[in-house]
Amino acid sequence: MNILDLADLLLSPDEKKELQTSKELLEQSNYSAFYESNQNIIKSILFLETLDEFLDFSKENSLDKECYCAAFLCAYGYGIQIGGYEDDLTHTLTEFFHTQGMEYPEISEIVCKEKIYTDCSDYDNFKKSMTAINQELDTHGIRLVVLEDFVYCDCEYTVLKLDKALADKMLSSWSNENFEIYL
Repeated sequence: MNILDLADLLLSPDEKKELQTSKELLEQSNYSAFYESNQNIIKSILFLETLDEFLDFSKENSLDKECYCAAFLCAYGYGIQIGGYEDDLTHTLTEFFHTQGMEYPEISEIVCKEKIYTDCSDYDNFKKSMTAINQELDTHGIRLVVLEDFVYCDCEYTVLKLDKALADKMLSSWSNENFEIYL
């Protein structure tokens, strides 16, 4: 299983159609149309602010479809993206758990216990915190799967909310060059 397979399992028929249309625009090198329908996703992946910047990028590079797919899943509420150098994820995680209906007291306690941060070093407590959160979520039949991506920047994380059975299936069959799965 890879991120494209996972998207096929998660997305609604309309969302699948939208993802397919966007992938076709990329394959056809219709970058202007792709940009128009995916501006926020492009910003989240490449940090490019304008069509001209994206067109310049596209002259020498291709947008990785799996990175795009992961960002698409997050844009549609299946997860969140977290950068590799975040100082305090308390608000980001609290808001994500709220929108996902995962406002469990034991999760809030973990998130608020100490600042959760990422810095791509030994001092990073993000993975430890996600492990503790998952131990609590397992009792609710939910799991957060954290994918680490090094394609465009160091330690970009995609955190996806999955039901436990799907997460277990994903973990047992994961095969992907761009994303390392660690939860």
